[in-house]
Amino acid sequence: MSNRMLALMMGVVAFLILAVGVVFVIALAGGGNDDTTPASPGGSDRPRSSAGGICAGKSLIVPGSQPNTVLDPIQVVDVSTSEYVVEIFGGLVTLDPDLKVVGDIAESWEVSNGGRTYTFRLRDNVVFHTGNQRRVTAEDVKYSIERAADPANASPTVVAYLGNIVGLKDRFQGRAPSVSGVKVIDERTLQIDLLEPSDYFIFELTYPVSFVVDRQQIEADPRNWTRNPNGTGPFRLAEFKPAERIRLVKNSRYHLGAPKVDEVIFQLGGGSLLTQYQNDEIHLTPVPASLLDSILDGSNPLSKEYRSYRGLATFYFTLNPNKPPFDDPKVRQAFAMSIDRETINTVLLFDYYEVAGGIVPGAMPGRSSSVKTYPYDPQRAKQLLSESKYAASMPRIILTYAGSGAAPGDLLVAIQENWQKVLGVTVELQAIDSAAFLREQRQANFQIQSDGWSADYPDPENFLGKLFASDSPLNYTKYKNPEVDALLKQARVETNRERRYQLYAQAEQKIIDDATVIPTFWSVEHMLVKPCVQGLPDAPMTIPRYRYVEIKEP
Repeated sequence: MSNRMLALMMGVVAFLILAVGVVFVIALAGGGNDDTTPASPGGSDRPRSSAGGICAGKSLIVPGSQPNTVLDPIQVVDVSTSEYVVEIFGGLVTLDPDLKVVGDIAESWEVSNGGRTYTFRLRDNVVFHTGNQRRVTAEDVKYSIERAADPANASPTVVAYLGNIVGLKDRFQGRAPSVSGVKVIDERTLQIDLLEPSDYFIFELTYPVSFVVDRQQIEADPRNWTRNPNGTGPFRLAEFKPAERIRLVKNSRYHLGAPKVDEVIFQLGGGSLLTQYQNDEIHLTPVPASLLDSILDGSNPLSKEYRSYRGLATFYFTLNPNKPPFDDPKVRQAFAMSIDRETINTVLLFDYYEVAGGIVPGAMPGRSSSVKTYPYDPQRAKQLLSESKYAASMPRIILTYAGSGAAPGDLLVAIQENWQKVLGVTVELQAIDSAAFLREQRQANFQIQSDGWSADYPDPENFLGKLFASDSPLNYTKYKNPEVDALLKQARVETNRERRYQLYAQAEQKIIDDATVIPTFWSVEHMLVKPCVQGLPDAPMTIPRYRYVEIKEP
């Protein structure tokens, strides 16, 4: 899912940061697209399918978001960049449209040594896009993981996603010259040894940080190779005009089957996406919240082009337990019990989302319905605040959101008013650009952030272990609860999947009770898709999806 689509769904500007799986952070901010201003879909030099209408050619045109980092798999920390990287690059394994792990560069794998050793057999027909289409070998996979672990490259995600590989942390911390747990057995066989057994390690390998890059290209042009990256994915980068468009063209030799469209054009400009959609300038668009009722009741002519499915993203507020006044649990709980999420969703958001019942999205495999968030309870919230150490002297409170100076969206203003009305507390809203937002987050220099996380892979660990284990590099608030740590550690090595899910549910409830995070909404995708676009997966998270698409008249 692109940031922009999510922003539109929210009726505000939002942005997701893959944590690095990243995935990430969702900052709810003000602004949004201008839904009254038609915009050109691109420059005159852009290949068009308009000779016979948008459905006449093999160019798929979709809304896109500006990448937040370079197109280097080891630097990806946001959904926007990931959207392109998963189409350009590939790794040992990938996720199919049903979110099942399937072979990508690897055609098969075996698990041995009590779950600590993975042995991958590589396909013999995987080639890089360019450079005489050199065949990918086990040495290329090893080089890519070694490069990710090289401290000189400062990958923000490698320890979080590949830290279970023997020797990886030693390499990342400069204590070893290589990653000892990655071994080339022969040209087509790679062995990876783990520190401890892991039921979800194979999911972690679907994250971009382990994707294969071209050593020859990087060593030939270490500073600029990302401008024309040479991957193995179903598409290669043909054009990138910041704030205008990104154009990917198909890899005809893609080993899992060549894409059915010739190119995918991501429109990065502003303007009304709905207008562009109605003008046949793009093939799909999120449904504006204000149109949802008429779409759902069938009174809108666009109803026949509507599709919806539950997403795997959670919006929330992060309260920094190391910054006043949120170092007092009673203040955090009072804030959590002061947000009337049901009314906000119904009245302000047109029931566009699901009210979050937890941190782990409701559509996530293994998510437990026994986990509950704090209810809206103004009286209890007032009482908790009056019992806190800040009852008589509340410090200045600033809520930061990624918005590049934009005015806050209606959602943030509504929640701000909730806190003012229920608690009598004034919360200032402060927009900062995305780079500064990330920097504040990593340095834990915020009091409260509008935040969020979109799944990197379909497992509760991706939300709970990555964000709340005290030893996780993605635990930006430095949250620490020994009981939670113990449960997460048990879950980390538990190979019985159902038992592992139960442990995560116990940990999730304790995290919510601590109120360092206030889940607000779960994402729901509401899309309009041209009838000629067929085969587009309804995947609730970022996967390489465009190779499945075919444009043809229904």
